[in-house]
Amino acid sequence: MQYSSFLDWLVLNRNMKKRSAKDVVSRCKRIVSMLSSDEIDSTTISRLNADKTFSEKSVFIRSQLRRAATLYVEFCDAIEGTDE
Repeated sequence: MQYSSFLDWLVLNRNMKKRSAKDVVSRCKRIVSMLSSDEIDSTTISRLNADKTFSEKSVFIRSQLRRAATLYVEFCDAIEGTDE
């Protein structure tokens, strides 16, 4: 995963403060660990919803994790768009 590039993208393209962007990166790392995965992709949210440990989290935490996954997928799509 491209954590440092993702952090920069959040600050520049999503107008996040560095601290907020670091929190999103941390949530992405938590997702990867929770799912025992190497990458966040378009199937991540459905895999999270099916995960027992995820369903045990509070609504607030689940929402934050889903948002982090969505932002990372959006970042990957943006990166792929610039590579062409």
